Amino acid sequence: MSDKEREQILQAQHVDTDRIFTLPNMLSFLRLLLIPLIVYFFETDQYWWAFGMLLFSGATDVIDGWIARTFHLVSDFGKAIDPIADKLTQLAVLFCLMRQYWWVLAALLFKEIFIGIMGLIVLHKTHSVYSAGWYGKLCTVVIYLSMFALILWEPVFGVPADPTFVLIDSIVIVALILLAFFKYLFYFLRILREARADSARNDA
Repeated sequence: MSDKEREQILQAQHVDTDRIFTLPNMLSFLRLLLIPLIVYFFETDQYWWAFGMLLFSGATDVIDGWIARTFHLVSDFGKAIDPIADKLTQLAVLFCLMRQYWWVLAALLFKEIFIGIMGLIVLHKTHSVYSAGWYGKLCTVVIYLSMFALILWEPVFGVPADPTFVLIDSIVIVALILLAFFKYLFYFLRILREARADSARNDA
C-alpha cells in the first residue's frame, strides 16, 4: 500500500468519526427531548406514562449502540452525546424519585463532572473520545432498574415505595457510582501516562 493510499484511508476514517447527523446520534437527541416528558408524567402522577417513556428512552440507548456498531456509524460526537443523554436522564429521574436522598444525586453529579473534565483532558491530549467501560454500563443498568422499580412501586402495590428498600437501593447505587468513578479515574490516568510516554519517545 502506497503512502498516498494510506493517507486517503486515514482521512476517510477521520471523516467517518466526525459525523454528527447519524441515526444513532438522532436517537441520543431524542432521549434528551424525552427527559421533560418523563419528569412531567411523574410529577403529575401519571406513573405508567413515565415508566413507558423511560423504558422507551432506555430502549433507544441500546438500539443506537447496536446500530452504530453494526452499520459502522460510530462517531466521536456520538461517543460524547450518548453518555450525556444517559446521565441527564438519570439525574432528572433520580431527582424525582430520590430527592430526599440528596447524597445519591450529589455522588452521581460529582462523578459525571469530574470524569467529564478528565475526558476532555484526555481528548485534548490524545484527540480521541473513549467509550464507557463495563463498570460504567453496570452502574447505568442498576440505576435504570432502580428507576423502573421506584416508578412502578405505587401504581403496582398501591402504596409509596418502602423507605428501607429505597435506602438500600440508594446505598447500592452510590457504591456502584464510586466503583465507576475510581475505575474511570485510573483508566484515564493510564491513558494520559501512556500519551506522555509516547510524546517523550517522539521528541527523543
